[in-house]
Amino acid sequence: MKIPMPRGDRLTAVIAAAAVAVLGVTAAVVGVGTSSAGPKLADVGAWLWNSRNGAVVHANGLSGKVDGRIDNVADPGSRLKVVQDGTTVLLVDQKTGVVSRIEPSRLTVVQTRDFQAAHLQLVVEGNSAYAVDPEGTVQRIDPVTLNAVGAPIALPRPLGRSAVDGGGRLWVPVPARGRAVPVLQGVRGTDVEVGAAGDPLALTVAGGVPLIVDTASSTAVTVGADGTSSRFVLPKEVGAAGKGGVLSPAHTDGPTVPLLVPGRDGLLLLLDTSSGQISQTKLSQVVPDPSRLGIPQVLGTRAYVPDTRSGRLIVWDSAAKSFDKPISVARRPGSIDVFIRDGLLWANDENGDGAVVIDPEGRRHDVQKDDPNVPGPTRTPKPEPSPSVPPTLDPTTTPTDDTSTGPDRPDPTGKPSGHPTRTRDAVPPEDTPTPTPTPSRTRTATPTPSATAAPGAPGAVSVQSGPGRIDVTFTPSAGGTVDHYTLQASPQAGQVSPAQVSGSGPFRFEFTGGDCTKEYTFTVVAHWKGGEVPSEPSGAARPCVAPGVPSGFQAKAKNHGADLSWSPPENVPGSAVTYTLSGAATKDDIEGTSFSVDGLKNNQKYDFVLKAKNAAGEGQSTASATADLTYPRQSYQNANNNQTDTIIRPGTSKSGEIGRIPKGQYTSITVICQLKGDTVTEDETKETSDIWNRIEWKGGVGYLSDTLMKTPRGGFPAAPLFQCDD
Repeated sequence: MKIPMPRGDRLTAVIAAAAVAVLGVTAAVVGVGTSSAGPKLADVGAWLWNSRNGAVVHANGLSGKVDGRIDNVADPGSRLKVVQDGTTVLLVDQKTGVVSRIEPSRLTVVQTRDFQAAHLQLVVEGNSAYAVDPEGTVQRIDPVTLNAVGAPIALPRPLGRSAVDGGGRLWVPVPARGRAVPVLQGVRGTDVEVGAAGDPLALTVAGGVPLIVDTASSTAVTVGADGTSSRFVLPKEVGAAGKGGVLSPAHTDGPTVPLLVPGRDGLLLLLDTSSGQISQTKLSQVVPDPSRLGIPQVLGTRAYVPDTRSGRLIVWDSAAKSFDKPISVARRPGSIDVFIRDGLLWANDENGDGAVVIDPEGRRHDVQKDDPNVPGPTRTPKPEPSPSVPPTLDPTTTPTDDTSTGPDRPDPTGKPSGHPTRTRDAVPPEDTPTPTPTPSRTRTATPTPSATAAPGAPGAVSVQSGPGRIDVTFTPSAGGTVDHYTLQASPQAGQVSPAQVSGSGPFRFEFTGGDCTKEYTFTVVAHWKGGEVPSEPSGAARPCVAPGVPSGFQAKAKNHGADLSWSPPENVPGSAVTYTLSGAATKDDIEGTSFSVDGLKNNQKYDFVLKAKNAAGEGQSTASATADLTYPRQSYQNANNNQTDTIIRPGTSKSGEIGRIPKGQYTSITVICQLKGDTVTEDETKETSDIWNRIEWKGGVGYLSDTLMKTPRGGFPAAPLFQCDD
């Protein structure tokens, strides 16, 4: 990857020529009302690319209306990637590596650089930006001038999709080494090991925290701001993704990360990195060809998965545990770019005019990128009529797919609405539902399913792991009359509650008592008068989650060490838990809820960090405790002072004097710590000892033989006293 550096006016001329020749930019100022007025773009909006006509438009996120356009930014059919952060808008040619910057206030391309790198990644975060060449180079750049900042960083190829975390660090997956590399302000940090060399890696920054999925080992690792990592064990089916790895977004606004496992099942996982819960459902239940599904996104309680075969978004509502009606985006099969911006979800048909914007409640607006009324370089927008009575919308109603992006939309070719041009590659339009007849005064009986007709199989079977359980939900059978539903677990184990669900619901089971080290799949069976109809097996789940934080973690100081104790996390009932200790002492696979640390130096403080783990992974939270090994000073009386004065020594020998206690006098003395010295035999008691006490004496310190103090006996040092280490 080569990054040109500025060379005065000559370079400026070259840039201007390149902008015209390479991208064919029309440097037009698009107005509102008149073509000479300054453009006014919505603060909440997004830029959308249309490869069919080589234009990029800006749409209002609150209304879906296009409020700005730049035509002819590239030849029709080009593959451009729009990178936008704040007012920084960059266009990346995926084939050539040419990058151009749009000035939103002027609706003009004002900078162009040729990075000479196919599939170049541009990552922008505030005033910082990086150009990541998959062939092995990471270069920090100025997002305004596109010039290099500092020296490039060379890494083993190929590099995975990169993203910036909440602390401003760029994370670059390096599958060749099974590591993720952080880069802060252009400086490489310490690599984080996430898998074996050669394993496929997928990075998502979830709520500001990087999560890297290792497909080969079916695990996911999060990396905290302090460098500590947590590990989640994913279902073994994740490994079926093979070398291509799982599909995941670069960012999510919250802790939930959607993971799509390509394959015949189209397994969709929702990993909650804050609780460790994993919910999953098979998209093959509603999509005939899951291999054509794209990168999923999450907004609110819904997951949106682009289906390039049908040009629609498959919508899974994780709260309702059911599929919403698909949302049409494109007229024909092709690439659909789905991303989150300003708390809204955008789905853009990159090869046509279709696009939608969706809010967290599931309400949507269609975007007509080729709207002829949009202000442009040579045209003035037509005035829009104001309705005499504004329509009233029920804010509690979630709009459904009205197919406004389908055949009933105005055709930009001018053909009558409802009669789109058909081509050999066009997908036949979906069946239009028959309009509901206007109700008459005559009351008609509601038809009931035939009691003799076999019901369909239960559908939308989804599973969600929980603390000591697996929640199984499903949608009821269509047709026929179902008496009740039962649940079958494989392997057979545990308890199912309730034992059966009536034909009218609620359509939910709870599985408990299983083994955390095993994965279970479930089949819902519909029972009717003529027999049984089973569902397709669910995805595999464990009856447990990665542990939370150990509770009540304490570190009780002792001489040269600490006794650690804690209680298990609250979310691990029935699962075997071990603990990892780090900080002042390190130890893996600690069993039980206590551990003794020895070999520490006294008169210092030590910090300990404890993390729990089980078969579902390592804890996403850690507990901390501090042991203070400062000398525990204790007060004791002097002893055996009946025959002569007690002499206070300057050290641990029988020579020297810094003070004395008169014969017959007994007083309370503060002992700081104990240490070894000359052996002393006391005349009064004939006790012999080489232990000496360091004491406080007239603002300083002195030393007394242990034979002359009423200190505890029975060891060195005698608890609760510590040994002097200085």
